[in-house]
Amino acid sequence: MREILESGLWAPSPKNRQPWYFIACGPQYKSLIIAVLKKKMEEMRAESKNFGSLPISITAIEECSDFLLVYNQYPRREPDYNTNRWKADILSIGACIQNMLLAAHGKDVQTLWICDILYAEDEINKLMRTNDELVAGVAFGSGKQKKIPKRPRTGLKDKVVQTE
Repeated sequence: MREILESGLWAPSPKNRQPWYFIACGPQYKSLIIAVLKKKMEEMRAESKNFGSLPISITAIEECSDFLLVYNQYPRREPDYNTNRWKADILSIGACIQNMLLAAHGKDVQTLWICDILYAEDEINKLMRTNDELVAGVAFGSGKQKKIPKRPRTGLKDKVVQTE
C-alpha cells in the first residue's frame, strides 16, 4: 500500500500545489463510515431521493482490505480560493487517484474509485474531524475478490471533435 500511495504523490499538479491528502481508514473507522453511509441511504430512501450506486459502494467498502479518503486541503483554508484554483486542484487530485489506481493494477490489487461517499460528506468530515473538501474514497482489495468485468468504453470517434 505504501508504494501505491507514493505513486499518487507523483501526480502532476499545476504550480506544484499538491492539494491532496489522504486519511487511511483502519477497521474501526471503516465500520463507522459504513454505518454513516447506511444511515444516509435510509434517510434518502425515506425522502424518496436518488442515492445512486451507494449500495454497491457500501458493499465495496465492506469487502475491501484498505479504504482511503481523499481530500482537497485548500478550498476552505485559502481566503482567495477561486474557481480556477478549484478546477486545477480537482484535476490534480484526479490524476493522483489515477496514479494510485494504475499502481494498484500493476500489483494485481483491485480498486474502486468511490464518489457516492459525497452524499455523506458532512457526516464523514465530522467523524474525521476535518472541514476540508472530501473529494473521493478509494477501496483497495487484495486481488482475491471476484473479478469485475471491464466496462465498455465509448469509441474515440465519439469523443474527439476535429477542427480545420
